Amino acid sequence: MPQSLPVSSPTSPPATGKGAAPWLLGCGALVVIVLVAGGAALWWFVARPIAQIATAAQDVARIQEIDARVVDRDPYAPPADGALADAQVERYLAVLQRVRGDLEGSYRTLEARYAEIDGRRPELADVPRLAGAYADFLGLLVAAKESQVAALNAEGFSLAEYAWVRSEVLRAAGLPGSTYDLSTFVRAVTSDGSMAGPGTAVHVPEANRALVERIAPELGEVAFLALLGL
Repeated sequence: MPQSLPVSSPTSPPATGKGAAPWLLGCGALVVIVLVAGGAALWWFVARPIAQIATAAQDVARIQEIDARVVDRDPYAPPADGALADAQVERYLAVLQRVRGDLEGSYRTLEARYAEIDGRRPELADVPRLAGAYADFLGLLVAAKESQVAALNAEGFSLAEYAWVRSEVLRAAGLPGSTYDLSTFVRAVTSDGSMAGPGTAVHVPEANRALVERIAPELGEVAFLALLGL
């Protein structure tokens, strides 16, 4: 009789649905992790900065609208000799001191954020890194502007008188920013970075220099606000 050939049995059972399930689940979990990680990165580096910049844009619009809350809308005619009155300088200082007091602990944050963005508009490559600082900075400027307008009303300033007093105080003190206000500053750091230059040299009355020199210590404490156009 012919001998039957031995049939070798497989060394391992064929893959079944049960055997493949752990591998498939592992792959599925990896895909989910990659998608979640990618989504988180997309949110952190793209969506989050865009949302923060959008919020900042809203803050810019608010800053430009807050001046409408100033009660005194009258024009102001500066004195012919350009001399500041003691009371005007005292009221100007009172406005800046109120702004600083209202900001309280946020004042140092405002300074830090200004230094972080270097007082300029972030370039596209800077957005992921600086979006938060930029949004914080403009948000704090909104609070500062609201405080300033409340102080203007409390001190009886019109926008026109305050602008003149501020300009003359800064000229007499030799501080930058006498030719622009907060709205001009905000436009500069949210557009092309250009800002009004010093313009033509203007004679500063000696009486103004002497008056400002007497308040130099107090003015120095709030000079950063003057830099921001407040």
